[in-house]
Amino acid sequence: MRRKLDRLLRHPWTESALIVLILVWVALLIVEIGLDRDGLAYTGVHFAGDAITALFALELLARFCVAQKKARFFRYYWVDVISVLPMLHPLRFLRVIRLLRLHRVGILLHRRLLARNAAMATGFGMQLMIVLTIGIIVLVGGMAMYKVEGGRPGGHFASLGDAVWWSFFTLVSLQPTLGEPNTEMGKVIMAFVVVGGLATVAVFTGVMSAVMVHRLKAGLEVVDMELDELREHVVICGWNRAAHLILEELQADGAGRARAIVVLAELDGLPEGELKKVDRTRVFLQQGEYTSMDALDSVGIRNASYAILLADKCRPRSDQDRDARTVLAALTIEKLNPGIFTCAQLLDRKNSTQLQAAGVENIVIDDEVSGTLIATSIRNRGLTGVITELLDVKFGNNLYKVEAPKAWAGHAVGEIFSDLKAKHDALLVGIERPKEGRRAEDQRQIETFVNPPSDHLLRENDNLVLIARHCPKLG
Repeated sequence: MRRKLDRLLRHPWTESALIVLILVWVALLIVEIGLDRDGLAYTGVHFAGDAITALFALELLARFCVAQKKARFFRYYWVDVISVLPMLHPLRFLRVIRLLRLHRVGILLHRRLLARNAAMATGFGMQLMIVLTIGIIVLVGGMAMYKVEGGRPGGHFASLGDAVWWSFFTLVSLQPTLGEPNTEMGKVIMAFVVVGGLATVAVFTGVMSAVMVHRLKAGLEVVDMELDELREHVVICGWNRAAHLILEELQADGAGRARAIVVLAELDGLPEGELKKVDRTRVFLQQGEYTSMDALDSVGIRNASYAILLADKCRPRSDQDRDARTVLAALTIEKLNPGIFTCAQLLDRKNSTQLQAAGVENIVIDDEVSGTLIATSIRNRGLTGVITELLDVKFGNNLYKVEAPKAWAGHAVGEIFSDLKAKHDALLVGIERPKEGRRAEDQRQIETFVNPPSDHLLRENDNLVLIARHCPKLG
């Protein structure tokens, strides 16, 4: 249940819904302050605002429940927590601080834009954060001044619009404009707007320098929680020319599109030119040596579902050295998380023995795969198109592995073959089942039956390897 809730909170649709709700929430606040408290419209707007506030309170409570480190939750979400406190009746007078949550809108919009265009996201994100900061100061100052000074005889804040315009001109001119407040609280609010204007000018000037640009970019790319808070994610160790293709294929699958992917490699940054088709909001880079236990812990390897070990090309090394690092990393990963599914890329099959002993489920030998594909193409005068379609999930038919229904146990392959084609438009090409007679620690070892004979009987816990246009739901 906790993992499902965590995935729901991190889903892109959830983030989009939060953006809309926050904007509606702020709009309702502005309308509420400008309405007569005795009217029916005020009651409706007031109720709608409280309903959305309750939703945000539930959202933050859910994030608190799934957070592994509670202190870290408050470091990242303290502004959001403060923004829902005016839901309590004694704190109603502080409801203008709802506007502080516009900062969360900036972060979420930046992440959405990052998925489309990383280069544009950097520049637009900085501008967006500055505009939101100015907007928050102007609106908070204007609405607070209207509540304190509005309706006073001879005052300068007869309407909410007058108060907001006063706040804007005071901020940009860095001194009281269009009149001064009469009360002590009004003077405090005026000081807040003037100081906010000074701070805004300082930030805007700082953005022009390379240091501030770097800092703003780093701040915008901070994820909601640290990497060790991720669950059921994919960890890719190392980087080479095939890495961006792996990212594209992992995200092309519907089930994997929302899954977080962490790249642990000795890179200063991910190559933007290669990741144009990749949703960057779900891909995170952690600099480090992936053979180190501390580095693997920093990316939450103990909670990951999948690990991919690439023949790393970040540094000039011999093929033997690259394979040795892959073996060492695999041994460490399997020790930290015995239940993880690991796929390793090797350059020399002689090094596969250690990986098999460590419990690595799949081993891919680069030269063998390409050599076999070329030889098969020559032998059959083609077939590369068929193989490419089966391996590429972005179009056509693909290979899927699904669990056989328990009711099919004891039935022959010939009995279910036609049923699969008629009901699911799927072809059975193989069966996978756990090997028998193995010790408990070797239960993940499987045996494969490709193109099994028609009288081959299915057993419980068998997995069917199918060719289909979509993953079939059996049962």
